Amino acid sequence: MLPPPSANPAPPAVQPPLDPGFGVKYTRPTKRNINHDGTFNVRRQGRSYRPDLFQWLITMSWGRFMGLLLLVFVALNVLFAGLYLLIGIEHLKGAEPGGWGMDFLSAMYFSVQTLTTVGYGTIAPEGVAAGFVASVEALVGVLFTFALLTGVFYGRFSRPTARILFSRQAIISQRPSGTPTLQFRIANQRHSTLVEMKAKVLVMFVQEDGNRHYEALALERKTVDFFPLNWTLVHDITPESPLHGLTAEDYQARSLELLILIKGYDDTFAQNVHARNSYRYDEIEWNRRYTRPYHIAEDGVIVLDLDKLHETEAL
Repeated sequence: MLPPPSANPAPPAVQPPLDPGFGVKYTRPTKRNINHDGTFNVRRQGRSYRPDLFQWLITMSWGRFMGLLLLVFVALNVLFAGLYLLIGIEHLKGAEPGGWGMDFLSAMYFSVQTLTTVGYGTIAPEGVAAGFVASVEALVGVLFTFALLTGVFYGRFSRPTARILFSRQAIISQRPSGTPTLQFRIANQRHSTLVEMKAKVLVMFVQEDGNRHYEALALERKTVDFFPLNWTLVHDITPESPLHGLTAEDYQARSLELLILIKGYDDTFAQNVHARNSYRYDEIEWNRRYTRPYHIAEDGVIVLDLDKLHETEAL
């Protein structure tokens, strides 16, 4: 026989506050959570921190990577050229003495040949000391050129990444019915095929006590099956929205930030790719609407102009 129901049922469990991973309690203002390049404003330190050189080389920009590569290449050759000069230019057979400057250039020329294992044969080491330094440099060249650089270049080219272009600003617009909306746009910068796109948007407020409050924003469409054109993500600011009734001054007072996560399937790499971005209160334009970023060419092909992704106009 079942026991009678309790006269005082237990209250429902209290749901913990939403925390997407950035934390809730803070003692002072911080920078934005997500930068426009998708990185987080978090700096790690302490004895337990283990920086990863390979990951650093993989994720840095191409400009910085090529600059670092050139710097390391020059530094290695200057180092070994200096060692050859210390041993004596006369121990480099085929190098004609001609003063300090010419001696350094000859040693540098020989160092570049040895490090890259080219070996034209015009200059050769002579003696035990010069031969030993040349052997060490040849080993460094094999490890640096063929092992390390080959792996890094392969990793950089083979790493699947999403080149999603976000509009420079989000906007507060309005539907014909009068309902205000929060919008921003994205597009694929590459010619690759992205499908099964999904979006998740959170809003972050800083409360009076300095702690953070997060809420998920309901989107008009949170998924699209195909992504050949741009995608305008829309949140209706209805009475149920956490943004309802707030003004631009309220956004600033609460240090509002939109946190965005985009996920899709890249048909080229056959892998899922992700993109992240955020918009702060000062990157939201009010009473604007986006202009159409594409047109139909004479041959019937749709032309998407990525430069127009950011264009807005007054309501």
